[in-house]
Amino acid sequence: MNNLSETLKQQAVDLGLCRPWTEAWGDCDQQELIDKYKKGIDFCIDKQYPSNEFIKANFDRALLNENLIFVDEHIRLDDAPSGIYILNGECSGSIRFAPWTAATVYVRHKSNVTIIADDFAKVFVRVYDEADAEVVELDEAVIKMYDRRK
Repeated sequence: MNNLSETLKQQAVDLGLCRPWTEAWGDCDQQELIDKYKKGIDFCIDKQYPSNEFIKANFDRALLNENLIFVDEHIRLDDAPSGIYILNGECSGSIRFAPWTAATVYVRHKSNVTIIADDFAKVFVRVYDEADAEVVELDEAVIKMYDRRK
């Protein structure tokens, strides 16, 4: 198993990763680890795992961004496609969703962003920690915001 995959697996196990996920972990490259992160985002958010510093030190930023994951970045996305977006750390800026898109946006830590949906787009925004999101609905778009701040 590569060192990054093994390190993340051990950290997750120490935080209470369930047996099925532990047994299915495998030898993962960065893309597979990113896929696990997105699939298990509820566990990751609940456990604050992995840390933003760990992500920045061990993952290729371009690969993260291709997978719609941002850490401590200024973001300006126009005509953003459908997908699951995760904004960690102190992200700022705006995301404008293209017509007819469907997306979920996790706004975490101290991020502060504007989310704009246009032309029948449907966006679900989940806000955590000390983060904030301003939302703008245009032309029959729908944005549902869920406040998960403690």
